[in-house]
Amino acid sequence: MTYINAPIHDLLIRIKNAYMARKTSVEDVPFSNFKINILELLKQYKFIQKFDIKTDGIKKYINITLKDVVNPVDDVPNIKFFSKPSRPWYVSYKNITSVAGGKGIGIISTNQWLMPSHVAKQKKIGGELIAEIY
Repeated sequence: MTYINAPIHDLLIRIKNAYMARKTSVEDVPFSNFKINILELLKQYKFIQKFDIKTDGIKKYINITLKDVVNPVDDVPNIKFFSKPSRPWYVSYKNITSVAGGKGIGIISTNQWLMPSHVAKQKKIGGELIAEIY
């Protein structure tokens, strides 16, 4: 059994490392509903192709299918973390900026669940800025 201090960081870094290694999938990521919601956002904004939930007895795992890497400069996502387990990073809707000139998304945890940063700014909702992916 592995113990992960920052499971969201682990998920996003696994995806980035798989892209850098030209892999087509990331397998056996420990399951959580928060990770599923982040993967929904990544799928919606085409950072990943799809994901499935696999059950092995009592435990659940997530298998992620990635896009094909044609151009490494454009296809490998860059990730910038803001919140850490020991120090959450909260932003007001007034301080939310566009990510990479609109090419990326910021993941914000709000009182209305997870949403991209540009949607939170439109709705005038602040929250915990988890990461920016571009």
